[in-house]
Amino acid sequence: MQDYLQQFASLISVIAYIFLIIGILKPNMEQSFAAFLLWGMLDTIAMITSIIEHGNFWLPLSNSVGATIVAVVLVAKKQVVWTLVETLTAALVIICLIIWAVAGEMAGLIASSLAVLIASVPQMVDTYKKPWATPTSAYAIFLFADALSIFAAKAWIVEEAFYAVIGTILSLVILVFSMKKYQPIRA
Repeated sequence: MQDYLQQFASLISVIAYIFLIIGILKPNMEQSFAAFLLWGMLDTIAMITSIIEHGNFWLPLSNSVGATIVAVVLVAKKQVVWTLVETLTAALVIICLIIWAVAGEMAGLIASSLAVLIASVPQMVDTYKKPWATPTSAYAIFLFADALSIFAAKAWIVEEAFYAVIGTILSLVILVFSMKKYQPIRA
């Protein structure tokens, strides 16, 4: 039963990416290219380490593919920005790879999951500054998929639930920020 719930959570994540891509294709919707590029890389690390540890790899799998596709769509839309924040965040990917190589799969899974949260900072900042530019429905679906993936864990252990807990936190923050849909008054 838990395997089916994990796969269902992954399918829901795919649906969220479809909503997100539809939203991004609208002229007033914006997302952080750096966040999605980094998420794609970090989710791939989380997926590989979850597979090696015989854990719940379905959500990181769908997020790895989805985030990479979103990054490509953002490049095609010419919505690419790279600042010091993105450079510092990219360093997390390298740190995760080093931790993974030195300390093993479990440490790599923890490091990459935490780095996914930190790599969310550019998207969180963008959403806080311009909430109307983030499709709220997509992040509501992501939140549901992440929470379902926690519920689908076979045990309350790192390889089963940690990545989904991190995803739930970041989805919740972005969702809450995106619900603040007013535009600031300019003086």
